[in-house]
Amino acid sequence: MLWIAVYLPELSLQSHARGALGHLLEVPLVISDGVASRPFVHAANACARESGITARMPVAAAQARVSPLLVVQREAAKEQETLLELATWLSQFTPMVCQEKSGASLEISTTLRLFGGIGALAGRIRTGITSLGLQAALGVAPVPMAAYLLARASHVMTGIRMCREAGQLQDRLNDIPLALFDWPHDVMRSLSALGLVRVKDLLSQPRSSLRRRFGDQLMEDLDHALGLAPDPRKPHCVPENFASHTDLLFDILDAERLFIPINMLLNQMEGFLRARGAAVNEIVLDLEHNRTLKTRHEFGSRHPLRNAEHWLRLIRERLTAQPFPEAVVALKLSAPRLVAFQELNESWLPTPDIRQEKWQTLIERVASRLGDKSVFSISENSDHRPEYAWQSDRDRSRKKAARVTSMAQHKPRPLLLLTEPRALVTISGAPQHHGTLALLAGPERIETGWWDGRPVARDYFVASNPQREVCWIFRDYRHGKKWYLHGYFS
Repeated sequence: MLWIAVYLPELSLQSHARGALGHLLEVPLVISDGVASRPFVHAANACARESGITARMPVAAAQARVSPLLVVQREAAKEQETLLELATWLSQFTPMVCQEKSGASLEISTTLRLFGGIGALAGRIRTGITSLGLQAALGVAPVPMAAYLLARASHVMTGIRMCREAGQLQDRLNDIPLALFDWPHDVMRSLSALGLVRVKDLLSQPRSSLRRRFGDQLMEDLDHALGLAPDPRKPHCVPENFASHTDLLFDILDAERLFIPINMLLNQMEGFLRARGAAVNEIVLDLEHNRTLKTRHEFGSRHPLRNAEHWLRLIRERLTAQPFPEAVVALKLSAPRLVAFQELNESWLPTPDIRQEKWQTLIERVASRLGDKSVFSISENSDHRPEYAWQSDRDRSRKKAARVTSMAQHKPRPLLLLTEPRALVTISGAPQHHGTLALLAGPERIETGWWDGRPVARDYFVASNPQREVCWIFRDYRHGKKWYLHGYFS
């Protein structure tokens, strides 16, 4: 077996600052904990630490040292939610993902070849976690606890972060600090008082004495890390549906800045869909402006998709065209219905499916910017009258329109047909439109419609004017043989 462990340092800080803007690095930020009357600093970002703020410092003292200081109350539920989302995202690489106290571990021996080896897989995991708005350290070992210890050690010290052979575990773990085991504070104080600060110090002591003084848990954790005892784990269960919510540390009114947390949520959704082997036809983005004002944006696709970049393009088209009524303070992304997903085979030459996919992508982007009702398909209708020879599927814009064989396919028809025929002036009986029209082809007699109360009796001609415009005109025999313009040829 081979495990990769993912460790999230300063989990409380990362869970609150996920998706924050880049200038947050220049703002002193602390996460507070403790009773409301006397809160203390639980974690501080790099800018706050450079100003002398340390963990366990009273918040009042930190505010006196640095002004202004952004203080956010710690939420254990938000930290747990971040760990669950991380485990769900990692499930796209293997079904065996287990949650850790500040990260997750995944067994990858069965899927290692699928992702191109340990180096390629580790790089893909590291890049993907960064796209989620998180920072992580990785460790590799034959057992999960050793991998997690190596991941934590790689964050606090330089050295070995990988061990692929069980027989080398003790040598690789000898210099690991015991503080990385997350044992109780009283146990750590006693070990430190005895001069036992590293794994090799503990291994040099009699096991019976350590068990008698510190209990069974200490020796069990040590055996699990060294691979001397079985360490059964409960795998993470991927949820049935996707929904993720994030609160913003700053109010955002500019759409471009909002795309940072939106892209983070879309990458999270893509990992969830890959873990489920599914895709979505529609997503819903809810923007929260204040306690009472919320706006909802729905986005759809003709084909099942799970690529975050494609959905981001659709969202960008919509949000850049519609200004926000107020600043955004929180957002939620959800996928109400999952559908089956099938990968397209790559081809040297573009196939009809690929060309159709590009066309549908363009339609979806236009619909996202202008609205679904502004984009619709047109189908043929079995009628000789030009104004009734087509119909729109405005209410069914994403469905393929049923085609009807036209009864005048062999006749010329203009690309642009006017909504209503336009009456033309005549001089000495010759129709005028930017000059005298010269008849090029025709006539084509259309006389029909007596059964529905909209009869026509027309002779259609193809004509050209001095500006070289090719027009479609007709003479109406029901209204004094007047001339009318009905369309333009390209």
